[in-house]
Amino acid sequence: MAPTWEQIRGANYGTMGRTVRGLVHRPDGSWQLVLHAPEAAWRYENEFGEPIFLENTTDRWSLDADGTMVHAAKSPNTIYATMGIGSPSLLLRAYDVFPPKSSHGFDNHRFVDPNTPREAMVRGREGWEVTALDQYTNETVTYVFDAHLGVALRWQHGDEWMELENPALDQEFEPDLFRWTGPSRPAQDEMAKFQREHQERERALAEIPQAVPTWLPLTIGATSQSGDPRTGELSLSINGISPQFTLRRWVSAIGEPSLEWPNDQTPERYRQSLGDWTYEIRSYQDIDPADCARVVESIVPVDPPQREAAEITAELAAEEHDRREAQVLETLGTGRILTDHLADESLLIRTDFSDDAAWREIAVAAMAPIPQGNDMEFAAYLTCIDNRDYDGLSVDGLLEAIGEPPPYYAFLVDAETVSNPEKPIVAVYTGPDEPERPRGRTFRVIPAEMPSVENNLSIANMDFESFADSVDEDGVFRGFPEPVRPVGEVTTREIAQWIANDLDTDALRDFYAEIAGWKYPYPVSLFEVELLEVHAQARDHDHGVAELVGYDEFLAATAHGGPALSGTVPAHNARWSFVIDRESYRPIAVYRIGFRAYAPPASPDGAPQPMRLEVPFVCREPVSLSTLTDDDDLVDRGAVQQAVLAEAARLHGDAHIAGGEPVLQRIPRLEGFTIGCHAQVDGQPVFYLAIVTDVRDEFIVQEVPPEGLRVVGPGEA
Repeated sequence: MAPTWEQIRGANYGTMGRTVRGLVHRPDGSWQLVLHAPEAAWRYENEFGEPIFLENTTDRWSLDADGTMVHAAKSPNTIYATMGIGSPSLLLRAYDVFPPKSSHGFDNHRFVDPNTPREAMVRGREGWEVTALDQYTNETVTYVFDAHLGVALRWQHGDEWMELENPALDQEFEPDLFRWTGPSRPAQDEMAKFQREHQERERALAEIPQAVPTWLPLTIGATSQSGDPRTGELSLSINGISPQFTLRRWVSAIGEPSLEWPNDQTPERYRQSLGDWTYEIRSYQDIDPADCARVVESIVPVDPPQREAAEITAELAAEEHDRREAQVLETLGTGRILTDHLADESLLIRTDFSDDAAWREIAVAAMAPIPQGNDMEFAAYLTCIDNRDYDGLSVDGLLEAIGEPPPYYAFLVDAETVSNPEKPIVAVYTGPDEPERPRGRTFRVIPAEMPSVENNLSIANMDFESFADSVDEDGVFRGFPEPVRPVGEVTTREIAQWIANDLDTDALRDFYAEIAGWKYPYPVSLFEVELLEVHAQARDHDHGVAELVGYDEFLAATAHGGPALSGTVPAHNARWSFVIDRESYRPIAVYRIGFRAYAPPASPDGAPQPMRLEVPFVCREPVSLSTLTDDDDLVDRGAVQQAVLAEAARLHGDAHIAGGEPVLQRIPRLEGFTIGCHAQVDGQPVFYLAIVTDVRDEFIVQEVPPEGLRVVGPGEA
C-alpha cells in the first residue's frame, strides 16, 4: 500500500540534523561525492577524490578554473545563490523546500498540491515519486524519496535533474574534512565591500549633530478597561499616535542635495527656511501644514559646518565632476581589445584617432539617456573600443577581425563621423551572408537615434534592414517618420447614430446593419484625410482575391476630393473602410473587404497536425476587452472554471486537478467567443479552451493537445 504524502514528508523530516553522504549525478554525465553535516558543512569531491568545494559555518572554498582554491569568509548578512542546475542541498536537504507549518503565517510555497505518491526506482533503490507545484516559478517539481531512509533520491525541474546514488546517513565526519589548509586566494566579495562602506557611512552619520523636533502632532486614543457607572470610577488605556515622516535639512547657502532612496519616492509635505537651515518634511501620510510649521519651529537648531559655504559648494562640485569624469573614462574603453568583447555586447569601435575630444563627445552622445516621460528613459548600451590598433579599420577589416558571428552588428566611429556636424555613426551588419541580407551592409545613424537602433537590434526585436531601408536620401537614419495621429476616438455606436439617416447605398445599409446590431461598442480611431489621397490608395491597392462590397461607389464618391474623416472597423473575416464629412459626420462612402477563412497550409507527411474542432457557431462580433466594464453583460468566470474542471475530471479520472481559472478577467457573452484556461493535472500544466454557447453558463470545453488546436466554424475548412 502506498504511503501518503504526509508520511513521506515525515520520513524526510526525520533526516534533519543527521549527516548524509552520497554520489550526486547530473544530466551531463558528471558526478560528485557529496558530504553534508547539518547545518552548514559541505564537501564536494570530483571523480579523483579531490575536493572542489568546502564550506563550514565561517568559511567557503571553491576550486577555480585555474586550479586554485578561492576562499571567502562568510558574513551573516551575505546571501549565497547557486546558479544553473542547482545545489546538492535540493537532495540532501529536501526538507528545506517544504518546511513544517509555522505560526507566523509566512510559509514557503515551493512544493504545494502534491499528487498521490507512486512507486519509483532510482539507481537500484526503491522510492516514492511525488510531483507538486513550485509557486515561486509556477512550474512543477518532482521528487523521489528513498523508501527506507527518507532521503531524496531524485529532484527534477523541467529538463534539469539530480540523482543520489548510495546514500548513507549518520556517518561521523572529521571537522577537517570541511576546511582547506592548502594555498588559496581571497574572493572578491562585493557584498563585504558594500557592508564595509555601509558601516563607514553609518559611523559618519553618527557624528553629525542631530536637530530633533521637540513637538509632534499626536492623535490621542482612549480605551476603557474597567470602571463603575455608579461611582464614575474609570480606568483608561491611553495611547498617542504621531504620523511617520522624514525630516531633511541642509544649509541654505550650500543648496539642496540630491534626493536618495527612499526619500525620492516619498511625497514632499512641507518646506521652510529657518536660520542657516532649510527643513523639509516628507511623508506618505497627509500632515496639516500648520502642524508641519510647528514641528519645524520646535527644532533646537545646531551650528552649521565651520567652513565657508562657497568653499564646500566648490568642493562638492569638484567631487561630482571627478565622479562623472571617471565614469566617462571607464565607458570609453581605452585599450580594450575587440576580440575580447564579441559575445552579447553592442560594440562602438573608434577607427579615427584625429580628435580625442570629438570621439569622447560622440561616444557620450550615443550613450546618453533619452527621456520618455513618466520618469522613464532608455539608452544605448554600448561597449566602447578605443584602441589605436584599430586606427583606419575598414568594414572588411572589421568582418575579418570578427570572423564567424556573433556579433551580428557593430558600430564604427570613422573619419566621416568625426568631421560631419551631425556625427553620423556607421552601423555594420556582421551576421551571416545571405542574398537578401548581405554581410557588411551599412547605414549611418545620428547619435540621438542610437538607443532605438541598439535596443532593437540587441534583442532581435527588429531586423538590420528595418533601419537600413528607412534612411534618408543621404544614407543617414534620423528616426522613423512620425505615425499619423488620430484626431478623435469614437465607438461603433456613435458611428451608427451618425449615419442612420443617410443610408443611400447598399454598402452603407449593410455597414449600418452590422455595427448597429453589435452587443458591445467597439472603439474606432478617426483620422483627418484628403479624399483624393484616399481615392488613390483604394484604387492602387492590390486586393487580390478579396471580396469587395461597395468598392466602385467608394471610388466614385472619393474622386471629387476635399477634406474628410476616415476610419476602419474590423468584422468577421472582413474589414470596413469608411469616410465621413468632417463637420456634419454624414457618411460619404464605405466599402467592405472580405477575406477568405483561414486554411492551414499542407504539412509534410508524418508531421503532427493541430487538432480540428468543429463548432456550430463562431463569434462574428469584434470585442475590445479593455473597454468592457463590470456593468456589461458578462460571462461568470466561476461557471467557466467549473466547466473546465469538470471536463478535466472526466478525462483524467483520479488525477489531482487544480486551477482552471480563465485567462480573461471580463468575458463577453457572445456565442462562439473562446476563452483560454490554465489547469494542472497531477502538477503538469494543461491548457483548455472554453467556447460560449447560446445556453447560459454552458460551454463547449476542449483540452488542447500538445500539437495545438484549430477551431473551425460552419463552412470553414
